[in-house]
Amino acid sequence: MRKIIALALTALATTSCFSLSGGQKQVRPAPPPPPPQTTKPSPKEKAEGYYQIGISYLRLDEIPLALNYLFKAKELSPRDPKIYNAIGVAFLKRGDLVKAEENFRKAIKLKRDFSESYLNLGIVYEERGNYQKAREYYNKALSNPLYLTPEVAYYRLALLDLKEGKKREAEKNLLRALRNNPDYIPAYIELAKLSESEGKTERAKEIYFRLIGLYPKLQYPYCALAEIYLKENKRRLSKRYFKKCMEVNPESELGIKAKLKLEELNEQTP
Repeated sequence: MRKIIALALTALATTSCFSLSGGQKQVRPAPPPPPPQTTKPSPKEKAEGYYQIGISYLRLDEIPLALNYLFKAKELSPRDPKIYNAIGVAFLKRGDLVKAEENFRKAIKLKRDFSESYLNLGIVYEERGNYQKAREYYNKALSNPLYLTPEVAYYRLALLDLKEGKKREAEKNLLRALRNNPDYIPAYIELAKLSESEGKTERAKEIYFRLIGLYPKLQYPYCALAEIYLKENKRRLSKRYFKKCMEVNPESELGIKAKLKLEELNEQTP
């Protein structure tokens, strides 16, 4: 289960690539207490409040707290598809594929064109190793012209292509993802990795530099560039980018690894 959650963004977590209501996972602070009400809220309003708190905890991977609020929301608004989708994501994160599937299917039953739930159902099947069924659901998500985040589905299709050794198809789907969202980090990273694996290091560098231009506080591109320069025996450049990687977040796993690499390179320097 960890593979899906971590993706290539273990350094980023950006994103898991589960879908809530058209958005992607972001790290947010713990939700504040709801403001005092001047008038008594309707059950629907209370459900929405519980839902918002629930997905805030969900984005922080606080699964028990998330489910607590999402179940309260469901009790008050039992025909809201986005609540079932969020509950499904919680169970998917927990590794309970049966309950995840059950909730995604309930969401789709309530809203037949719910692309986010089709995509999440595809992840369930991908976790089970049924790539054909997973692909079917990713394409089902894309069949809705109103789907707000098609880049996520194209990215998931690209990952399937790579698992099946279809590098050209993977590249096409990654480029489709970026056409739909030119700022989509996971697709850039996977495209750069694919380029590097094929010996296209200059192209990989270009992609990482583009990512740095878009997200200067993102660690992964600095470390990736440092590793490329190290392979090219360009030690001064390698040290420069390991240092930048470390400076972004010295306490992170990548930051600690960059520090160790930098110390190792400094010891080797005459």
